[in-house]
Amino acid sequence: MSNKSVRTKSDHEFSNERKVKKSRKEHTCCSCKKPIPKSSSYIRTVGVSESMSYNGNEFFSNAWHPACLEDHQGYVRDSLRRQG
Repeated sequence: MSNKSVRTKSDHEFSNERKVKKSRKEHTCCSCKKPIPKSSSYIRTVGVSESMSYNGNEFFSNAWHPACLEDHQGYVRDSLRRQG
């Protein structure tokens, strides 16, 4: 067994990762359903949710136009504010 330390990312390095990506292929925006052309900027959201179809969790990965995601986030903020 060696005493070499393993290099891991610090919290600061994680926070510098870019959320906006350049597409290598055409994607479809999950909000407006319009195409995201190759070589244009988009944002990918990923997560895990409880599955209703089987026991376990379901992975999701969605592509968004930056403007569509901003609109959706505003809608969610407003809805949460109204709920109290």
